[in-house]
Amino acid sequence: MEIRLSREPTLYRARYLIPVIGRPLENGALISVEGRIIDVGPYTKVKKGHLGPEQDLGEVALLPALVNVHTHLELSALKWRLTPSGSFVSWVKNLLRVRSNIKAEEFVKAARQALKSMWHEGIGLLGDHGNTGLSISLLRESPLTAVFFREVIDFQGKSSLKDYLKDHLNDPKITFSLAPHAPYTVSPLLLQAIKAWTKKYNLPFSLHVAESPEEVEFLMTGKGPIRELLEGRGQWSASFVAPGLRPVKYLDRLGILDEDTICVHLSQATEKEISLLSRRRARPCICLRSNTFLGVGIPKVNLMLKLGLKPCLGTDSLASNDKLSILAEMATVHRFFPEISPEIIFKMATIWGAEALKQQGIGYIAPGARADLLIYQLPQRVPLKDLFSCIVTQPPEQLGRLYG
Repeated sequence: MEIRLSREPTLYRARYLIPVIGRPLENGALISVEGRIIDVGPYTKVKKGHLGPEQDLGEVALLPALVNVHTHLELSALKWRLTPSGSFVSWVKNLLRVRSNIKAEEFVKAARQALKSMWHEGIGLLGDHGNTGLSISLLRESPLTAVFFREVIDFQGKSSLKDYLKDHLNDPKITFSLAPHAPYTVSPLLLQAIKAWTKKYNLPFSLHVAESPEEVEFLMTGKGPIRELLEGRGQWSASFVAPGLRPVKYLDRLGILDEDTICVHLSQATEKEISLLSRRRARPCICLRSNTFLGVGIPKVNLMLKLGLKPCLGTDSLASNDKLSILAEMATVHRFFPEISPEIIFKMATIWGAEALKQQGIGYIAPGARADLLIYQLPQRVPLKDLFSCIVTQPPEQLGRLYG
């Protein structure tokens, strides 16, 4: 079911309405105009004074669209082409080898299909990361809202930021930012320069952090498979001195961590590192199904929540996941952490993701918010108290959309 919003003030009623920033409503309604919500509440209250058209959506729940904070659309053609190897660096080498043998048109076709699938699975906001720019034109064509992170890989630090910023600085459809790939693929000075640039323009800053044991080994000792990989690809810098620090502490020493820093994965982050992230109010992004595929560890999500962090959800790419589905990520978080309330998991999939990407009016239902809504067909007569549990544990194959 896909319903285009009327351009005139129109009331939409549903059995349940989930604002996210308030309690779920039974027999709820909203009024939208020109793609924005202007009123939300119980149907009888919203109905008063409304003289325009209305539409009863029936026995459904209205939800805000979901947010995928971290993925790589340009790698979508790698679906089913890679298998876990037991070694993160071996997987990276296989990815680079397989990627080099795929034709350009296949990359475009796969990325377009991935975007279509995300739309049908309820994603409304996407944080896409890429170093080729292949997905930019596809994002412009799609109905999704997007932040595109131009991913930087340069451990020798020879690049000028101008090389990355000459195009797409002002775009009406997409928010553009820069993202260093990881602490082990970007030089310390370039990491700091990218952070300073994103801070100057009030943009989100994203990078992979503490994803694998090999990353920890490299930053602690300067040795191991990651050094061998850098040397093999002509990226090693003779001036680099291992900081002897774990990834989060290393980034903190560089002044990278703050409330606009999205730390992706954190599957190897220790309690001390998570405590440091909490003090800096950084944004953890959990890609649990990717971590499970690669066997790199499970992030300490419970501790993050206990310390006041607001984890958001990503899928990473189809090189390490079978689908770019936030519905599937929510179900996986619940399976690994059944003690976390489904309501919190839903916030991770919506408003906390939008906040991490610094996008206003997305991830919740309230006056002034964007009217990008999901229609969840209730599988049975679900009591209001069980609604979040139903959404998180019984995700549908597809969700309906109510959008402008």
